[in-house]
Amino acid sequence: MTLETNTKVERINLVQDSEGNDTPPSNEKRQKEIQAAVGNPAGATIRTHTTGGTAAEQLPDLSIPDGVTALVVYLPANSGDVFLGDADNQFIPLTDAGHVFEWEGATLSDLYIRTNTAGDGVGIIFEGAQ
Repeated sequence: MTLETNTKVERINLVQDSEGNDTPPSNEKRQKEIQAAVGNPAGATIRTHTTGGTAAEQLPDLSIPDGVTALVVYLPANSGDVFLGDADNQFIPLTDAGHVFEWEGATLSDLYIRTNTAGDGVGIIFEGAQ
C-alpha cells in the first residue's frame, strides 16, 4: 500500500475509533468539550494548615478539580518535621523547606498531618479557586 504525502485534504467525513468502527470526526462542539475537560481551571487555591497539637489532624475539605495535582508543602517557619498520611498512619516525612508532596485525589480531606510541635503545618496550593 502506498501513501501519497502531497495530497490536499479538504474534508474528512469518517475516522476510525480504537475499535475500528467508523465514527464522525471531532466537531467544534466536541473540541470545546475536550478543551474544557483538560484545560487549566481559573484561579488558584492557596491555603495553610497549622496543627493545634501533636495528634494527627485532617487537612481541610478542599475539592481538587479533575486532572489537577495539589501540592502539600513544608512551611519554612516549621520548627520540626511534618508527617503526612491517612487517618491511621502518617509516614511520609516533610522535613525541610522545599519538600513537597503531590496529591491527585478528589479532596485534601483524605490526608492527615502530624507534627512534633503544635503550630507547625503545611501549605496547600493547586489550580482552581475554591
